[in-house]
Amino acid sequence: MTDPRVLIVGAGIAGLGAAHALRAKGIRADLFERNPRPDGGGTGIYLPANAVRALTTLGFGDAIRAAGHEIHRVRLLDHRGRPLIDLPIDDVWGGIGPSVAVRHADLRRILRTGLAADVLVKTFVSDDAAPYDLVIGADGVRSAVREWVFPDAAPPRPVGELAWRFIADGYPEEHLWCTWQGNGRTFLALSLGGGQAYCYADLTAASPPADWRPLFDDFPEPVRRLVAGATDVHEGTIEEVFLDSVTRGKSVLIGDAAHAYSPNMAQGAALALEDAIVLADHVPDLEGYARRRIPRARWVRDQTRRRDRARHLPPLVRDTVLRTVGPRLFKAAFRPLLDPP
Repeated sequence: MTDPRVLIVGAGIAGLGAAHALRAKGIRADLFERNPRPDGGGTGIYLPANAVRALTTLGFGDAIRAAGHEIHRVRLLDHRGRPLIDLPIDDVWGGIGPSVAVRHADLRRILRTGLAADVLVKTFVSDDAAPYDLVIGADGVRSAVREWVFPDAAPPRPVGELAWRFIADGYPEEHLWCTWQGNGRTFLALSLGGGQAYCYADLTAASPPADWRPLFDDFPEPVRRLVAGATDVHEGTIEEVFLDSVTRGKSVLIGDAAHAYSPNMAQGAALALEDAIVLADHVPDLEGYARRRIPRARWVRDQTRRRDRARHLPPLVRDTVLRTVGPRLFKAAFRPLLDPP
């Protein structure tokens, strides 16, 4: 395919990554984005080493390191603050590169470098695809492209978890990813530097409580202090998407449009960026792209499901397992992702 006309639907992490990866191959794309303020607000995001590796491939390694805060250690505690797992991050990622925490708006700003003029604020409809040789659905969990290309695909499936995300002040730890595991409740604090943390709290439940904050009253400090200071909280239901086929005709799905999971492995952005890079290598061989990406996406799906099941074991059983074989299991879950995509 010589000088193909390409449409990318969705100007989030996957879509912007694809635009940059295609441009590096000499292919320019039009981008549609339904959100008129894609850079507004947001909380934080953890970018594990394979995500930073992908950003480096796209030319943004220095920018993301400058904007982010490196994470040097992962720590899992029970809901009273007693240790379950404590590992240097390089033990998990084998030294392939840094892992960073960053504000979501900063990541989007970096990825929009050189592309802002190419983004049209528009909601995709099927007639938009007609003039294009390739349509890339990068429009997230509620993908309009997926509904058009795969009308019989199952809708996003709630995994039974509700989540609250926010950025809080008053967190003294630096370079640390830390979770507290309760009975059906989890709290994550991720160092952003300067006394700030990106916080993620979740609850195993089908419907939200009237007030989520009391759920963490029996957790130790600094959890209670972070919860008490929470403002601009983003609440949502965690949903899963997975397709065994992500291509049909001239269309392909990437990022959350193709695969979205419980965030316990923090692989959403990483897989989206890897998708973008691999897709650019395979235009116009979409089936070749799918053969490379689906097994990796399936691995992450299966690992996230196993980790969710482990979280929901009786606390005494769960904590005993994590203290005894947790470090080995934690590292094994990420081992295949050390290889380039």
